[in-house]
Amino acid sequence: MTVAVVSGDAARVTGGDMRVRVESEGETLQPEVRVLANGTELAENVTLEDRGDGLSGVISGLPLGDNRVVVEATTTDGEALSAAVDVVNHPITGPVFSGPHLTPFECRTVESDLGMPLDADCSVETRVDYFYFNQDGDRQLLADPYGPRPDDMAMVTTLSGDTVPYIVRVESGTINRSIYRIAVLEDPQTEGGWNDSSWNGRLVFRLGESTAAQYNQGDNDFGDVFDDGASFRAITEGYGYIVSTLNINKVNVNDVVAAETMMMVKERFIETYGVPLWMVGLGGSGGAIQQILITQNYPGLMDGILPGAAFPGVFGTALAVSDCRLLNRYFTANPAGDSVRQAFEGHLPGTCRNWDFGNGDAIVATDGSASPVCGLQQAGLVYDPVTNPDGVRCSLYDININTLGIDPETGFVRRPLDNVGVQYGLEALRAGTITVDEFLDVNEGVGGFDVDGNLAPARTEANLKALELAYGRGRVGSGGGGLAVTPIFHRRFYAEPAGDIHTIYNDIQIREKLIRENGRADNQVIWLFPNPQLALLRGFGEEQAAALSTLSAEVSEQQFDLMRDWLDAIVADPAPLSADKVVAHKPAAAVDACWRVDDGERVNEVATFDDEGVCNDLYPKTPTPRIAAGGPVVDDIIKCQLQPTADFDYGTAVFTVDQQTRLNTVFPEGVCDYSGTGVGQRSVDGTWLDYSEGASGG
Repeated sequence: MTVAVVSGDAARVTGGDMRVRVESEGETLQPEVRVLANGTELAENVTLEDRGDGLSGVISGLPLGDNRVVVEATTTDGEALSAAVDVVNHPITGPVFSGPHLTPFECRTVESDLGMPLDADCSVETRVDYFYFNQDGDRQLLADPYGPRPDDMAMVTTLSGDTVPYIVRVESGTINRSIYRIAVLEDPQTEGGWNDSSWNGRLVFRLGESTAAQYNQGDNDFGDVFDDGASFRAITEGYGYIVSTLNINKVNVNDVVAAETMMMVKERFIETYGVPLWMVGLGGSGGAIQQILITQNYPGLMDGILPGAAFPGVFGTALAVSDCRLLNRYFTANPAGDSVRQAFEGHLPGTCRNWDFGNGDAIVATDGSASPVCGLQQAGLVYDPVTNPDGVRCSLYDININTLGIDPETGFVRRPLDNVGVQYGLEALRAGTITVDEFLDVNEGVGGFDVDGNLAPARTEANLKALELAYGRGRVGSGGGGLAVTPIFHRRFYAEPAGDIHTIYNDIQIREKLIRENGRADNQVIWLFPNPQLALLRGFGEEQAAALSTLSAEVSEQQFDLMRDWLDAIVADPAPLSADKVVAHKPAAAVDACWRVDDGERVNEVATFDDEGVCNDLYPKTPTPRIAAGGPVVDDIIKCQLQPTADFDYGTAVFTVDQQTRLNTVFPEGVCDYSGTGVGQRSVDGTWLDYSEGASGG
């Protein structure tokens, strides 16, 4: 007889509960079993379910820490059998591997209509609510799930073709200090409950947007479950659907905590509902960042990802954001035409301004892009260099203290941010579209950031240890880890003419990382779609914009269906997971494509940065300031290696003696040499890294 934990890794059980599978070759087991932990019988009698391939069920009441769990069972012939498994049980409040909890930490359970928190970890009692949808599509509370059915209740058809009442069970609670909601179709009057009726065996985990440094658990409500087109589609077809506040990047910009929370909430789902065939990630922008980094660093949590408007990571994207802040502030004080600005900023006009004012505060210790400051209602807790030097600091680096550790010289969290040697506008200088004086003026005046993230005359210098840790511990998106064997299916709207920060080169940047790390990127699909507003900008009118909006919804459904088919095929193949296996089961329609703005026609074409083709003609990609400064498309060199200005190739640009003197004054240590790797740059140290030692481990 064997016993295995199927709700997660046996070393990472949480909350005292775990789903197990008990099997005996050639023998049929009685469902009643006896369970002992460290030699002591658990208080509850355990009855497991016979599913034809052994017994499955949940064991509860495990003590915290190490446990030797023994399951004793009896065959139908009366033979006594036993099996053991070693597990480590962690508190449901966490942490498991993310390291010491962030402090201070404010609760938001009241704002989420879950009542006052029960403890300092913002815990609440788990609750279950039932909702039904009427025939007009309106959500209503089903106050008595076991009573008479409302006359106006709608019916839905699941993926398996069954027509069932449109009743949704929503479980709400707190895990790892995060507020989660689990939604699944369930008719509580059906004998056997959800397991024999509506769940299609597949699971969707939606991750949330943006970026901010907040010291609170975030809030959500039932609207966060239902007020989204993807949730309606998934739930009505019988998918399990999960949202969690610490899996919203603007609440929690620490991808290790996000991965840990996802693991624990997924474990809860499996314990309650069963083992899914697969789980897919869904979400855009910051939600895409979490998908990319969690899959890279903690593979196996998601079997496929659907990152919309993706960025490869937070620390790498911070380069573009911080450069945009510097350049936008420079050009605000020293106005220049759009063509000159774009020569330095790379992006179309308005994009750097939007980065500056939308996300630039994420590197600032005394502010933050969230309101109130640091997401704290207790403003007196926040750092101020004069009035409160011991207060909490609000940058995205401070939230990742367990990765980066403390700089003993400053007493602050180490910071992997740098622009020493960066020659802003270099490519335009080489091309002759800006003058040598324009080039020197900007680089002389652009400056950097001080230790608190405020604008400063001097360039920003990274902490060298922080660079090693940021790369080695996976805070910089590398394309490695679990990304090599995971279906990745991007969808992005093109809205760059309006200054959209979600620039489409990022999908190519991710592709370049995949190729660099894995030698291939054929598990990645890129779809590029015109924002309906683009039709208006290009003079096609309201009718065409409306048609594109309708088409967009259809394309989104096509993408979801293709990912379902892709993952179903992978699961059905008993061969071990590999890159070859993933690609072998990719649906024929899951290939790079863009859609025309004029007639909505699909164009199948391999996505590239700037190669000739229909899609690049329709939707030209713009570079970041670092790429415009001569950096590579992969754009993840935080601190460059330097070379003397005298050895640098400026193409046809000619410097006078005075200009050469200015150049040497601006770059006394030399200028960026992007021909190799950056300072401290290395591959990720491994997956499933543990930060239990906290800041001291850095």
